[in-house]
Amino acid sequence: MTRLEVHRTQRWLVSLNMYPYNPGHLLILPQRHVEDLQELEVEEVQEKHALEVTCLQVLNDLYSPGGFNVGLNLGHSSGASIAHLHVHVVPRFNRELGFIDVIGGAKIMVEEPLKTQARLRKAFRKGG
Repeated sequence: MTRLEVHRTQRWLVSLNMYPYNPGHLLILPQRHVEDLQELEVEEVQEKHALEVTCLQVLNDLYSPGGFNVGLNLGHSSGASIAHLHVHVVPRFNRELGFIDVIGGAKIMVEEPLKTQARLRKAFRKGG
């Protein structure tokens, strides 16, 4: 399996989502196993926030989205597909819903995932 990681800090890592909603859809995950937001230590919360801001800056620079969805799915009933805390950072674009979505529910990739990964790794190395 291809590693989807694009950036790592002392306590967190940033990865592409294997099934992205849009190009640049990122996941921010703690390096230690945590299932609940309430388990995070103060230092982890501070580093997570700083990393969320960095992700927004990197994605703004690379994709110029019209907005973002940033959020968590906590617990199985919320739709969380893995039992490990993770934050979604999803760039959103004006008029991103196309006729293919309406007539068939198909999802179109507008950027090859390995290209996305290479672009994001380079941008994070530059410091956002």
